[in-house]
Amino acid sequence: MAPRIRSNLRANAMATATCNFCLPEGYHLMTDEIIERGWIHDRNGNRREIVGSVTKEEAAILAGIIYKNGCRRSVETGVANGISTLAIAQAIAANGGRHYGIDPEQSSTHDYAAVSLLSEHCLNGCFSLMEGPAHIMMPQLIAPEELFDFAFIDGMHTFHYKLVDYFFADKLLRIGGWLIFHDLLLPSVKKLYRFIQTQGKYRTWNTPQLEPPMAYKLRHIAASLIKGKPLPTFWPNGFSNLLVLEKISDAERPWNHFNDF
Repeated sequence: MAPRIRSNLRANAMATATCNFCLPEGYHLMTDEIIERGWIHDRNGNRREIVGSVTKEEAAILAGIIYKNGCRRSVETGVANGISTLAIAQAIAANGGRHYGIDPEQSSTHDYAAVSLLSEHCLNGCFSLMEGPAHIMMPQLIAPEELFDFAFIDGMHTFHYKLVDYFFADKLLRIGGWLIFHDLLLPSVKKLYRFIQTQGKYRTWNTPQLEPPMAYKLRHIAASLIKGKPLPTFWPNGFSNLLVLEKISDAERPWNHFNDF
């Protein structure tokens, strides 16, 4: 492993904690039964197979962080079929808050599937859909007197879009707020995580309950080596696909600051 990578990992190890935001006993997470059945309805009543959504365990982490920290103002990029949206909205509603979902294709590609799912569970009253690209919609939410408690980033997965999502999410979040990324195993998200580590503004929370079996890890490493992908040894958060960050600082770096990542 390159010295620069080792340095980043050592620095990260000094600023990590273990996530234990379990939902209280008896809390019924609505996403469980939806994920188990494997389909949702769009606005025309057509069944749509659930593909690429968060898992039941990941949904529980999202809802647990919101519920236990009293988050009342949340935003999400990449609503799609609405599985994560349902988990977030349920917890936000319990805290008396509002969730903003950003999706440029909710009507065109997904035929309002997420909106229909929230309506099915009587949660559309605490949800605001912002239909458009995140880089256009997120700046509209920036207001110093109304900061956000929670942001879930799951939109476009190219590095430059992810970097823009991070930039605006950081502007939206209060100190003590939560920034969550899905698909951490993608190279673009791992690369962004290494950049975030150079900024000193976020604490990483590990999620051991999401860590996959050893056989799964070995397959990922083998595939990375075979395909010649960079950084085959850099697998943050124990190969979990969720990155949980807590904002601990609002300090801006000097105008010419740069740390390689």
